[in-house]
Amino acid sequence: MRLGARAAALLGLVCALGARARTARATAPGLFGYGPRSTALAQSDIAAAQPSSAAFTNPAFACEPGTRLSFGYGHGWTHLTLDSHAIPYSDIAGTDLAMQAGWALGDRWRVGGGIAAHVPDRSLARISFRPGSEPAFVRFDPSSYRATFDLALSLRFDALSVGAGASVLAGARGEVRFLLGQDGNGTYADGDTSVTLPYDVAPTVGASVDLRSASVALRYRGAQSIELALATRADVAVSGNPLNGTTTVNVTGQSGYEPATWDLGARWDPIAGVRVHGALQLARWSEAPPAAADLSLDVRLGLTPGQWLARFVRPALRDTLSPRIGLLLEPEALQRRLALRAGYAYSPSPVPAQASLATGADAPAHIVAAGAGLDLGRVWGVALRSDAALQWWMLRDRTFDKPSEVLPFAHYRAGGRLIDASLALEATWR
Repeated sequence: MRLGARAAALLGLVCALGARARTARATAPGLFGYGPRSTALAQSDIAAAQPSSAAFTNPAFACEPGTRLSFGYGHGWTHLTLDSHAIPYSDIAGTDLAMQAGWALGDRWRVGGGIAAHVPDRSLARISFRPGSEPAFVRFDPSSYRATFDLALSLRFDALSVGAGASVLAGARGEVRFLLGQDGNGTYADGDTSVTLPYDVAPTVGASVDLRSASVALRYRGAQSIELALATRADVAVSGNPLNGTTTVNVTGQSGYEPATWDLGARWDPIAGVRVHGALQLARWSEAPPAAADLSLDVRLGLTPGQWLARFVRPALRDTLSPRIGLLLEPEALQRRLALRAGYAYSPSPVPAQASLATGADAPAHIVAAGAGLDLGRVWGVALRSDAALQWWMLRDRTFDKPSEVLPFAHYRAGGRLIDASLALEATWR
């Protein structure tokens, strides 16, 4: 059966406005690191994670004896360009709150746990759609505004530490109903909306082996995205109306995708007061869901009933392998009350050459970071420490050339930079 002209026009309009879901690395901690210490080391601290933020960085380190509470804020300025024109993306900013507690059970055992939360400035979660041919920076889209909550438990025996936890994210599911009818009393209308925010849980696992002057560690974080499933139903039953019937529109998709990652890290202390960090991250971008929402429009009118369904294939993104290195200096002359940190990372692009209607805009990035930490002493028996960091992403200009001149944005160049600054205050009770 074929749709009528009005229904076909409606379908075209909906497809044009909502064909593409913005696929992005969906959190500020995922981009820059959780807290100033990790940010300053360019996320190379997998084998020597800060205990208070271990729930995000590596759950294996959540068993360090003591109780720690950390409060911080980070702001990322974005300046991404397409053909030398700035893309009007919002800044990536938010508040971090982390807590950890650990206990020593004799000389060989330790247990503990922690939580790490990030709350964006603008919204707890954002789901957005736009035409599929419109250029979109795959990793730096404003969908980065997304609240995260991580929790972890950890156990250590001698030199071996293991930890496991979960990253919790809310999705969006619901239904909108509208009814227009007629009875003996005349016409009437009714409607209701029911939307829920179900939780999605992704696993996090970490392990570390401490060799005194060196250590090695492994971390795994599962993939996550904001799940969208919304249904709209309109029923019309009015005497003499030729458009009586039922129209249903279902939109399902995923926004703010963050890939599963495997991280292998190492830590080495060559001399007193000097620590070298290294890490290698594999990001499974090839498992990304379709970069567009599935749309189902079912129009069953009294004249020409019919059904249209649009589905989209998975994006052909590439897995990436990102090397990272960091350096920590704690001068003995200052009794290690001051810590200086620096880091570098190379972040390849998961976006291949574009050959169709899609217009992915992304480029490899060099990441340079620096920061410092200061021991503020004890106040009422509580040890206080402040940390600050600055991280700079430099995207290497990349030119895309599609195989046909008739395709939208057949030739374009992507580039730009991101700058993130963060501050945190940590309190420790022992």
